[in-house]
Amino acid sequence: MGLSIHYLGTIRNRALVHQLTDETADICENMNWNYRIITESGDEGLNGIVFSPENCEPVFLTFLSNGRMCSPISLMNKDFYTLNGFDPDLIYTTSTKTQFAGPDTHIALLKLLRYLKEKYFGNFELDDEGFYWETHDEKILFQRFDEYNQAISAVKEVLIEMHQIPGENAEFLVNRIEDVLKKKSGKKD
Repeated sequence: MGLSIHYLGTIRNRALVHQLTDETADICENMNWNYRIITESGDEGLNGIVFSPENCEPVFLTFLSNGRMCSPISLMNKDFYTLNGFDPDLIYTTSTKTQFAGPDTHIALLKLLRYLKEKYFGNFELDDEGFYWETHDEKILFQRFDEYNQAISAVKEVLIEMHQIPGENAEFLVNRIEDVLKKKSGKKD
C-alpha cells in the first residue's frame, strides 16, 4: 500500500540506451540518488539503469534487446505470468512506490521521466496514482499523499490494537482486520 507510479515504454532507438543510461547516471549523481548500471549480454540483453531517490522504491530504466523497458525483477518472474494465466506482456510494466519519499521527490522523479520520455522514448505511458503526471497540479498531488498517509495510519492503528485470538487462522484474522477497517471508515459491505 502506498502511492505509486506504473510505467512502460519502448526506447526510440536501441542505440540510445547507453546515452540514456549515462545521462540518467549524471542526474542521479547530481541529485545524490543511488543508482546501478546494468549491462548484460545474451538473448534478452537487459541494459540500462536502476536508481532510487531516498526513501523511494527503485526506478527501472532497463531495456531488453527488443527495445522494450522491463525490470530485472519482472524478467526473472516472466514464466510466472504465463503459468498462472496472466497476460505475459505484464513483464513490460514496472511500478515504483514514491509514498515514503514524499511529494517533492515524486515531482522531481516525474519531471525526470517526462524529460527522458521526450528525448529517448518512441512510446512511454505512465499511470500516476497522485495525478501529477496528468494535471501538473501540486495541490492535487499533496492531497493524494495526505489521503494515502491517512489510510496507512488507519491500518497501522488497527494492527497495533488487534489482538490475536488463540487458534485463529490467517483467513479469519484477515477478515477481522477488514471488518474493523470498514467500521472505522464508515463503509458497509
